[in-house]
Amino acid sequence: MDSNEPEVRQITMRLSVPPDQAEAFGSAMRQWMLRVPTVYFLDICAISHIKDYLPTQTLKDERHKESIQALQELDLPHNGVSYLPALMEKASDQRSKFSVQEFIAEARRDWVAMAAFFQSAPVIEPWDFVEAYATDLFGAHPEESASAYLAFLQYANDQRLHNRAADGKRLNIARVLCAKAQELGIITSHPVVLVTIACVYGCEDAQRVMKFAGNPEKFNPGNALGDVQAISRIAGTMASLIQRDGARGGPFKNGKFVTADSPLHNMLRYFTVQSVSTTDVPDGTEQQIAMSVSAPSLYPDLFDADGEPKGEKGRAELSQLSDLLGVEFSV
Repeated sequence: MDSNEPEVRQITMRLSVPPDQAEAFGSAMRQWMLRVPTVYFLDICAISHIKDYLPTQTLKDERHKESIQALQELDLPHNGVSYLPALMEKASDQRSKFSVQEFIAEARRDWVAMAAFFQSAPVIEPWDFVEAYATDLFGAHPEESASAYLAFLQYANDQRLHNRAADGKRLNIARVLCAKAQELGIITSHPVVLVTIACVYGCEDAQRVMKFAGNPEKFNPGNALGDVQAISRIAGTMASLIQRDGARGGPFKNGKFVTADSPLHNMLRYFTVQSVSTTDVPDGTEQQIAMSVSAPSLYPDLFDADGEPKGEKGRAELSQLSDLLGVEFSV
């Protein structure tokens, strides 16, 4: 990394706000954050809501209402919206039934809908970029380890992770999954492993994101992988690029992921990206992303209602899990 490049540091604060002032304080903070020039990365779900809303300007249900209102709030001239994460996910869908030309037409519908919905915040990718990406990278996965990730997720589904694991079997299941990850060349601290094992330890958001199924034909590892990769692709790579460009005088100062998928939104909050470094290698670029993980959120079966490990037994299992995954948990 260029030693002259400005550093972007994250500061965490805890504020104590009286209950009767909490709502007003939260509203003030949201309004303040909207004033920071930000690129909002939209996922497939958010774009789907836009496409449903535009023809009649009506809302299907409360979930759509909340999603559309949140998108309307960020439609400000100093912000931008990005189609790239959704485009990447759709392009790499191994189960897609589109031909290349059908996929380009689908991308065009998405892009036009975004441009029509956002009156003030521009779509930062011009159509010629979207068309070129859709043409050249349809059916390809940008991460070279994608086949290993997909194989790992299929293996995990075969372990019947849709069923709740008995307390005495959790750690052994985690060991089996970690051994398979290592066999496939996946580091055990990768989000695809951490989120999969979160399903073993009672994380409902992880279970809803992964959608493991008793019938193997009903499990879509590509969809699960696409959601998990939002952690590294967006919270890591894309947001970091925006922040670093902003530190050098670029128009945007922050990057945020926008999804109408509540479990995925929650999952992203359980990971905090600390740093991102990029190294040029002969056949592309290699990234190292340092993250901290909220153990009580990802592995709730090991914690009590106060967020403390459940006695000595819970603390011992947490320590063993930490060693197994190669991750230092934040508690």
